[in-house]
Amino acid sequence: GWKDPVVPQSMYIFKQAHVGAEVTSHQDSTFLYTAPKQSCLGLWLALDDATLTNGCLWVRPKSHKEKVRRIFQRNIEYFGADSIRCRSNVARGDLTKSQMIFTNEVASTPIPWDGKIPGWNSSVTSNDNDIDNKEEEDDDDDDDENNDEKLSSLPWNSLFDAGFVPIECKAGDLVVFPGELDHLSLPNYSKHQRHTFQLHLVEGERAGVNWSEMNWLQYPEGVPFLRLNSKLRSNS
Repeated sequence: GWKDPVVPQSMYIFKQAHVGAEVTSHQDSTFLYTAPKQSCLGLWLALDDATLTNGCLWVRPKSHKEKVRRIFQRNIEYFGADSIRCRSNVARGDLTKSQMIFTNEVASTPIPWDGKIPGWNSSVTSNDNDIDNKEEEDDDDDDDENNDEKLSSLPWNSLFDAGFVPIECKAGDLVVFPGELDHLSLPNYSKHQRHTFQLHLVEGERAGVNWSEMNWLQYPEGVPFLRLNSKLRSNS
């Protein structure tokens, strides 16, 4: 288990009816990197029923045993070495450079759909959302027909072929998974919203694990992550 769990991030995710966007394949540890080992744990609380049609999670079983494939990190050319070293968010480098970059992790095995959704080109259906933005719709039947058409375009078979399975759950269910797990979600073309509240925790420094100075998320100097172990918190 975790000896010194701390929470660097919480998120409220809106996946609205009809227009909620997809989330492409990724590992949470790509964005919440720790050393000398990965320690990210995601807690995904369903606030609405999550179904195949409103954009439930899809996960690839056993992928949590794989290495982190790539790292999303601050670009040292943009921030400068001094800002990176002192974990400052003030850029002291070349401001014409990208703030954030992806780098491939050493000895990792790339997959063809990283940052994508297997077998799907979102641009094929993204323009259909314009229909929902008309001032007036012809009638509800047309909306239903349009949504059915978009749902039928989703890459169910390609996801199964790539080894993903859907995780449908009820409002109030908590899905817990490690940061190496490959997961994604499809767009919400249904009439039903799919909101979630998410926490990400990592092992803290008192367990000998360090938050990478290259991570995109850096708290101001002197501001610690929320510590969950009450015994350690009282000794802070």
